Amino acid sequence: MVPALAGMGAGVAGAWGPGSAKNPPKGFKSEKVDGAGMPAVTVRSWASTTTDPAKAPTVVLLDGLRATQDVSGWERDSNVAFLSEKGINVVMPVGGTASFYTNWANSSKQGNGTYKPTWGNFLATSLPAYIKSRGFSSNLSLVGISMGGGAALINAANNPGVYKRAAALSGFLNTSAPGMPVAVGVAMLDAGGYNVLDMWGGPFDANWAKNDPTVQAARLKGIKLWITASTGEPGKYTPNPSPADIVQGVPLEILAKSQSEAFKAAADKAGVPAHYDFSSVGTHTWGYWSDQVWQMQRTGWFN
Repeated sequence: MVPALAGMGAGVAGAWGPGSAKNPPKGFKSEKVDGAGMPAVTVRSWASTTTDPAKAPTVVLLDGLRATQDVSGWERDSNVAFLSEKGINVVMPVGGTASFYTNWANSSKQGNGTYKPTWGNFLATSLPAYIKSRGFSSNLSLVGISMGGGAALINAANNPGVYKRAAALSGFLNTSAPGMPVAVGVAMLDAGGYNVLDMWGGPFDANWAKNDPTVQAARLKGIKLWITASTGEPGKYTPNPSPADIVQGVPLEILAKSQSEAFKAAADKAGVPAHYDFSSVGTHTWGYWSDQVWQMQRTGWFN
């Protein structure tokens, strides 16, 4: 589990990046947004081009562990920005490497600087305010993959009046389970020297349970949920699996499925309904996550 988690958030690139400084698509903006206590966050967004953005649903997409500072993996490695051509506003915060999109307990080395990440505050206050200033609707969904999956659920639970829906695609939804704090810590170190003790403290710190979707499942009552994970069996997006696919993509997805099933058991016990898709084929890869987002669109989940 530990070696696999060190690759958490990696995927197979489809290399799609809409727009450019010379030829931006209609309704596209890239702007710096108040970081709610941390440095400003770049947010790239696409307004619905087929409906009034003020009436169109809005989806916020959270990245994986190895999120970069130029564009979101959702932009680089998927085609979901094209949801803007299907009557949906698309919002992608950039960055958050190994942050778990949470409020950290302490200041820590972050990229080229040192500061205390406050992603929880950002998703609760600054980002919704920016979305409103863009003329987008406040009919918000929060969707995350891998590292961002559990973060989507927890931030929705913390802000039930802000996010009406939350989705975890191949998410790690039982992060306080035995062994997980150590595995997460190793993954964060491998992603750039980030210290898990500065985030949620040691394995027995209360912050781990506070940020564990399985432990907090009952708090998601009233929020529309979409949870997916696969068996780790290579499929159409990895027809000829590379060594990296086998070492990382397969075991990561097996772990995500196990953790998502643990969440389902807790949610069922708490009487919290959700859409679940535990498919028989699929690895920890962008193609499968993109497919899930398009399925959400086709079934009207964002509305």
